[in-house]
Amino acid sequence: MKEKIEASQRRARRDAIIITFAAIMLFVVAVVTEAFEYIVHFSDTHESWEIDEMLVVMMILPLAMLIFMVRRAQEVRQEINARKEAEKATERIALHDPLTGLANRRKGMSHLKKLLQNASKRPVTIVGVDLNRFKGVNDLHGHNAGDMLLVAVSERLVDAVGDLGMVCRMGGDEFVVIFKGAASEPPLNDIINQMPSIFRAPFELEHVICSVGASIGVSQTDDEHLGVEAFLSRADIAMYRDKDKGGVSISFYEPGMEEAAKRRALIEGELRSAIADGRVEPYFQPIIDLETGNVIGFEALARCRASDGTLLMPDEFIPIAEQSGLISRLFLQVLKKGCLVLRHKPPHMTMAINLSSLQLSDHWLAEQILAILTETGVAPGRLEVEITETALVANFEAAHAMVTKLKSQGIRISLDDFGTGYSSLRHLSELPFDKLKIDKSFVARLGNDEASDTIVRTVTTLAHNLGLKVTAEGIEDSAHVSFLQGIGCEYGQGFLYGRPAEVTGPRETEDAPNEDYEEADALPVSSRGIA
Repeated sequence: MKEKIEASQRRARRDAIIITFAAIMLFVVAVVTEAFEYIVHFSDTHESWEIDEMLVVMMILPLAMLIFMVRRAQEVRQEINARKEAEKATERIALHDPLTGLANRRKGMSHLKKLLQNASKRPVTIVGVDLNRFKGVNDLHGHNAGDMLLVAVSERLVDAVGDLGMVCRMGGDEFVVIFKGAASEPPLNDIINQMPSIFRAPFELEHVICSVGASIGVSQTDDEHLGVEAFLSRADIAMYRDKDKGGVSISFYEPGMEEAAKRRALIEGELRSAIADGRVEPYFQPIIDLETGNVIGFEALARCRASDGTLLMPDEFIPIAEQSGLISRLFLQVLKKGCLVLRHKPPHMTMAINLSSLQLSDHWLAEQILAILTETGVAPGRLEVEITETALVANFEAAHAMVTKLKSQGIRISLDDFGTGYSSLRHLSELPFDKLKIDKSFVARLGNDEASDTIVRTVTTLAHNLGLKVTAEGIEDSAHVSFLQGIGCEYGQGFLYGRPAEVTGPRETEDAPNEDYEEADALPVSSRGIA
């Protein structure tokens, strides 16, 4: 396109020069040869021919042609300018994100490639930004709100970066900021370290105020031979290291992180295969009535059997399940297998299972849970869904909607890990919880730490005043039991009563119950429900 415009300009200039030169030369020749006097004399001696008008036309014609060419040159110039503007608009569309106006992936990678060519003289730094809980905003408030959120995020990033870097939207809810210079040098280090603060203040959209976190990964290089994709991959690796934490986190790339990324990809593959083949199993930890010492239920904890027979632990695969969108399928598989066991237990026994914070925005989750309860013949009142305090704080609106929906079906709701997520008492009073679970980090220090004693005692009193039952997690010795009994705590679970255990013998089916369990002493206990 650019070459065609330049060729048109050259042709227009050439034609104008030729005609102008020809007209001037004709005029000069006429003057030198006294052609005008000859023409006048010829006209006077041949009046009968009536050629005066023709001669006038011939004399005016060069001037008219010159005027025509000037007009034509102007038209060509206008056409060329219009083509230039169209080319600029086309280039802008091709190289910029239509929603946010930021540079798109194509432009960002081109810019990064140029910078890397001189990286040995001046280092290059990139910052990858991936929003957390963005899907929840889309699901809860609609795609229009999601688009407005992306625009608001891009504006904050541009304000923070200023003229020192290029902000690009790479696609979806992923952004990359490209800097010239080292991340450790001012002012880049100040800008990068302040980036997490961009996401700590809520985003005020039309009729909606929402909060999202972000995972931020930083990578720097002075290697001119490093490819653009490899460089971006380093920022992604750093970014996803703390992705499972939610909220806002920033990580810097370090050599060796690639191995962790490969391990993550391997686990994701194993997890997908295990879910497809039904190799995700519930392990069960008993919940005890502290007054009577009787088992009143159990918590279902997910375990994943790899293809080589080894057991993957929750800390390995739960974050990956959340990041890869597998968490709901994993949850439903554990729930169904747990219900097949529960339905053959005495009617008073219950089963607890934990929801991931990402599942709170799933509008169909309540219906899927109810379908499994109906299919397995388990009454809704025997299921206790646990929502962590961290999830409650991260997305209260979604939690409120989910809790209300589940409660309307008769399912019990428990607030898990209380004391670790800084939820407000208003949140606790507004949601119809049935039970509050005290985090094991407080229970483990009972009798040895006065602050923990006070916290556990106060939380128990608070729960009772709100009409809630209390479960203490992480009970490991009789001293813990004595203390908890003394303050009126109703239920407990922990190593003292049993570690997570799996169903033994033939696998449970809907028509073939099996009541035998084998204790898995080597398996650590997790208090994250499906974890």
